[in-house]
Amino acid sequence: MTHAKLNRELHIKYWQRCLNSLLPTGYTTTDSTRMSLGYFILSALDILSAPPLPSAQRTQIRNWILCCQHPSGGFCGSPNHKFPDAYYGDGKEEMDPANLPATLFALMSLGFVGRMEEVKRVKCLRWLKSLQRDDGSFGELVRQGRIEGGRDMRYCFVAVSVRWLLRGYIKIDSVEDIDIEALVAHIRAGQTFDGGVSESSQHEAHAGYTYCAIACLSLLGRLPHSSGAQTDSEISPGLTNISGTIRWLVSRQLQYHNEDDNSDDEGPGFEQSQNTGICANTEPPLESLLINENMFVGFNGRVNKRADTCYAFWVVASLSMIGEVELVDPEPMRRFLTELTQHQIGGFGKCPGNPPDIYHSYLGLAALATLGEADLKQFDATLCISVEQRQRLEILGEEALTSRNYTCFSREE
Repeated sequence: MTHAKLNRELHIKYWQRCLNSLLPTGYTTTDSTRMSLGYFILSALDILSAPPLPSAQRTQIRNWILCCQHPSGGFCGSPNHKFPDAYYGDGKEEMDPANLPATLFALMSLGFVGRMEEVKRVKCLRWLKSLQRDDGSFGELVRQGRIEGGRDMRYCFVAVSVRWLLRGYIKIDSVEDIDIEALVAHIRAGQTFDGGVSESSQHEAHAGYTYCAIACLSLLGRLPHSSGAQTDSEISPGLTNISGTIRWLVSRQLQYHNEDDNSDDEGPGFEQSQNTGICANTEPPLESLLINENMFVGFNGRVNKRADTCYAFWVVASLSMIGEVELVDPEPMRRFLTELTQHQIGGFGKCPGNPPDIYHSYLGLAALATLGEADLKQFDATLCISVEQRQRLEILGEEALTSRNYTCFSREE
């Protein structure tokens, strides 16, 4: 049986259009998160080994990113969400404050188009610490001295990633670090009875939150594998029910029936699966998950929800970091992505039949790259970038430390 292939050239054209053309009208509502869209575009072109950007365009993008840097540390989501620097001062620094996700996407994007010497590292690290609450969780921003934003694992992962980029391999003694033990305790408290992770043990487990918790622990060197072995017996553990986590992740697999799907986004239960094109799961034992390569197998983010392109990455990447990715049969998942959600103009849709969008198009590529797709670069599941780009970020950090310009960003400011 002939299966569809990843159309690399078509995907490159899709991402080049996203970079060089006006995006569809629907994206106007995401102006505050434009930094994230830019990151997905640049990283997707990198994963696909697309032709390098012209030097002038790289400079233009770099300048655009730096114009979003906030004078108090961190980055804003777009130039429309930041005043000119001249308007700050006299206690006005919290007008249009920087936010945590935009800061990570800005730092990661700089790695594609330039260096990082102009990042206000010390201010950014101090601002990062100001976002941590007493319970170890992180908020999104600080406004009038108050931390705002949820307490879920997404902000924890973003915070640790920013920390890794700015001080994970660069020691700055003058800047106090975040409270690692409190953060790990908060993550541990988010593990639910079924092994997944949520905002707390009282909430429903979610694949995206589970990935963020595992990636966070991986960057901190606190991630146990299925054997339960820890690298250091003196440190507190991260997730304590790792076998439950593995079982919960593997149970996110859904057999998709290639029929007309008129259901809503939530998807009904198993009894109606033949009518909806969705085979919802209710945590079957691992030995019952018998899959053959002719099936379409997607992943959902929570129990009894429909399959979604992005969860293929959140689940497979989580298993990859734990060291159990072989529990997923790659070919049925690959068929779901390449035959059902890969779009004829390039990119991936959220679900079968949906048009492509930047978010799901990137995570569709990331899922395939995590499983070693031949036409894609080797992938780092923890930072959700290519291994090559992770190594480049490490080099850029070392260069920033030795740069003669770096000292001006290490002083008290």
